[in-house]
Amino acid sequence: MRSGAGNRERFYGAEQAVFDHYGVQARHRFVSVPAFGVRLRLVETGDGAPTLLLHGFSLGVAHWAPLMTRLPARRLIAIDMPGHGASDGIDFDGINLRAWFDVTLTGLLDEIGVESVDVIGHSQGAMLGVFLALDRPDRVRSLTAIGTPAVAFGAAVAQFRILARPVVGAMMLGMPKPDSAYRKILGDTIGRAALNAAPDELVRATYLGVRRRGFGVTVSSYLREMYRGIDATPPRYVLSDTELASMKSPVSVIMGEGDADDTSAKRTAAIPDGRFEVVPGGHEPWLNDLDACATRVQDFLG
Repeated sequence: MRSGAGNRERFYGAEQAVFDHYGVQARHRFVSVPAFGVRLRLVETGDGAPTLLLHGFSLGVAHWAPLMTRLPARRLIAIDMPGHGASDGIDFDGINLRAWFDVTLTGLLDEIGVESVDVIGHSQGAMLGVFLALDRPDRVRSLTAIGTPAVAFGAAVAQFRILARPVVGAMMLGMPKPDSAYRKILGDTIGRAALNAAPDELVRATYLGVRRRGFGVTVSSYLREMYRGIDATPPRYVLSDTELASMKSPVSVIMGEGDADDTSAKRTAAIPDGRFEVVPGGHEPWLNDLDACATRVQDFLG
């Protein structure tokens, strides 16, 4: 049986191989958020305007590496989301996700001495970025949401309900997977073309990042609470046009052609200072066409 320390070192080595592949000079550290006693790992590059990067679930900070190369003048602060990489796992059963991440993310900013940030979020990370921008407009200068922001815009995600089942979901998520099976899962998540464009180092780092202790319970309980929110009356986490119209931060929603739909465009239009752009690719479009995606991000932040 592999030791926890051995798994951690393998993960760090695989992640470093991704950063080496893209020529990214990254540094990492751990930060404890007092409110919940959770310890999160941060991976940082650059020394400019602080920018918070929130990845989607089942992915990891290494996925930001290509985009990091296009934002050299910023201080990029990428978080290993709970249960991913080297961050603590969390049992979200019965916890309001929006409130928990509000306290955790603002607490993290307090701990690292950052008053306000630009936020770049992908998938679930984009949803959490939307919530943070709504709840803490004084802390979010702008939000770039890449890919469908989970259920915030009303996306149907029924295919994940089996993973939300108690015990069963955590077991399925934590089960070791052969390389071919894992590549199929990752391809279904980010898009087959994005997977084909990704270096092997990124696939390995992603897999090892979700093989850490606590991942299965974290994601399964997160999904369980998310579905409870969707099924509630009125629903939690699905934002109304009235809420979106109250957004004070400027927002850029960037979606790959395979992800974009009329609903997302309409929901973005409800945001007073919102823009909606479509680029080549799928759910992780910067892997498909880095120039197209990075140019939109740079223009918005610039």
